[in-house]
Amino acid sequence: MNKNFAFVAVMAALAAFTGCKEDIEVCDDKATIWIVNNTVCTPDIEVNGDLVQADIPALDSIMYEADAGSYDIDADMALISACEDHSETINTECGATYRFLVYPE
Repeated sequence: MNKNFAFVAVMAALAAFTGCKEDIEVCDDKATIWIVNNTVCTPDIEVNGDLVQADIPALDSIMYEADAGSYDIDADMALISACEDHSETINTECGATYRFLVYPE
């Protein structure tokens, strides 16, 4: 097999499985997503598949600045945890504020 063809095939396969969001519109006035951990657990927080905070402290919060578009937010708990994973999709607009709550189930 031609090396160039193999390279192009691998890059095309990677692009097909990439989680990039094409519906994101760049904002001058960013949207704010407050991620609030209302549990005694310490989840990892991912936005669109990217880790933004490992082990967010119990009963704490972080702020994530976003452009306008759709964001998949995941709170992934440890394998053995008293809390459950939580996921949500938030559709943002420039300048607006949103809240993602991690809560005990």
